[in-house]
Amino acid sequence: MRDMQHPYETPQQDANVAQGRVPPARPANSTRDLVFRIYDRAVELVILGVIPMMLVSLGFAFIQALISTASMFPLANMMASDEVAMRGLVERVLDVVILIELFNTFMEYARTRHIRLSNLLDVTIVFSLREILIQLYAQEFSAADILTLCALVIVLVVARSIATWSASLGNGRQGGARQ
Repeated sequence: MRDMQHPYETPQQDANVAQGRVPPARPANSTRDLVFRIYDRAVELVILGVIPMMLVSLGFAFIQALISTASMFPLANMMASDEVAMRGLVERVLDVVILIELFNTFMEYARTRHIRLSNLLDVTIVFSLREILIQLYAQEFSAADILTLCALVIVLVVARSIATWSASLGNGRQGGARQ
């Protein structure tokens, strides 16, 4: 049995607390712990409510892309296809890709309670590329707009590379992989 001056089970735990690496022990029934438990439960309930909504919206986006694709078949025989319908199809397919990336980020947060910077950058890169593709495909763009979006994509890719590189350096020191 340890004395009251050393509440931890091992001397290593005492040393970790003394060096500030481990928070000191708190009473189990404190008001603070109760508030944190309520908060954690509320976040869990919100996440459980959002997941079905995400699945439904992803399903609707996919169905909308399928309907757009099916509506294009009668146009396949014509020499001059309807460009507006084709643009709409491309936009819907790209929207599904963005939703998948966004939902993957949310699901990782739901599983780990951490948001990885690289995942957020991935979503932003995909969204920026979508805008570039839509503008190029529609042939309704200015050089300044395209250059601005391309510069944004380059900055985001560099930021993602730095985040990944930084996480790999931290992985070697800490033993945990977060990007």
